[in-house]
Amino acid sequence: MSGRIPWSALALMGSICLLALATVHPGPVVTVANAALSDYQRITIQPKPPPGDIVVGNQDLPVLVNTGIESCPPCQRMASSLLELQTEYGHVFQTYYYDTQKVPEALTVFQALTVPTQIFYAADGTELHRNEGFLAKHHILEQWRELGMVVQPAERSASVWDWLSFENLLSSLTLAVRGAAPTALLAAFFWGVLSIVLSPCHLAGIPLIVGYINGQKVETSGRAISLSLLFGLGILGSIVIVGIISASAGRLLGDLGPLPYYILSGVFILFGLNLTGLVPMGCLVPNRLLPKAPGKRGALALGLVLGIGLGPCTFVYMAPILGLTMAMAATDLYYGLVLLLLFAVGHCLFLMLASMSPRFIQFFLRWNERSLSAPVLKKVCGALLILGGAYLAYTA
Repeated sequence: MSGRIPWSALALMGSICLLALATVHPGPVVTVANAALSDYQRITIQPKPPPGDIVVGNQDLPVLVNTGIESCPPCQRMASSLLELQTEYGHVFQTYYYDTQKVPEALTVFQALTVPTQIFYAADGTELHRNEGFLAKHHILEQWRELGMVVQPAERSASVWDWLSFENLLSSLTLAVRGAAPTALLAAFFWGVLSIVLSPCHLAGIPLIVGYINGQKVETSGRAISLSLLFGLGILGSIVIVGIISASAGRLLGDLGPLPYYILSGVFILFGLNLTGLVPMGCLVPNRLLPKAPGKRGALALGLVLGIGLGPCTFVYMAPILGLTMAMAATDLYYGLVLLLLFAVGHCLFLMLASMSPRFIQFFLRWNERSLSAPVLKKVCGALLILGGAYLAYTA
């Protein structure tokens, strides 16, 4: 098998690195004079009552409460729908959005553990229904009708593209998790896959595991699969620990403030320096702290460290699974745990399938010192990781 790497593959890998590092952490919103506000900014600044007024029933109409944060991609995507609901259905029910980083008391008053969360309240403050995860406009209106509210259905296109849209996909999967067992189990699995494919945070982990596998000089697909699996399990294990700590501290699941981003920044810079060849790993970490056989243990440790910074990003996609599991904890805990297990399987599947691909083996696993283009690509990825780490530290 030739050691050369097709330039198309180089372009693909470079694109992945650029996409991952450009979007891993949504930095501060930059505005210029006279520039139009984004939908998220508009929904955030809309007038709204204090959270306590809603739960005590000081409202004339039923209320739809939405909680989220600016760094949550599904929250951003819901903003336009929430603005439309305010305009089109304001005479039937009120729609309010609370950014829990700007209105922290909303977390405790509404008992929101993850974002996005939608809570349907009666005018007297009675909670009628709660949903964790992305919910499209037409599904919100369907929920109001199920609760006995007389609302006109939203006008929707009957085209195939509308049904296959990103918003409809996320919303349908959110609802499917709460459906019949076969559908819910399948939806939990697909949520796990999407948590990797759609998460910019996890895309940033691809250059790390690829560089690690290359450094181990892996020659078989089985070895690559085992390293990728341990890397994914390390991420999940760390995310669980972060979730427990953040929930115990009364914060959003996975939200530990800026600290995880500083840790993730350090990991990116460390591996970037190593990939560029500027600083050997032994100079960054004392040799006595490095495992004697860094293969499997190193992949697991790398996943554990990366998972600390990925917590907030991952819990956005775990919201439907976690919400249902916590709701079922007293009645059918084992079923909820099975859902979480299937989510974990889907979460790790992307890396495993990539490892099993012949093209992956040819490109990534044969990416070694004998390849003329590999050193260049390693340095490019290393430089991108360093820049991404510096950007994370700046925006944390």
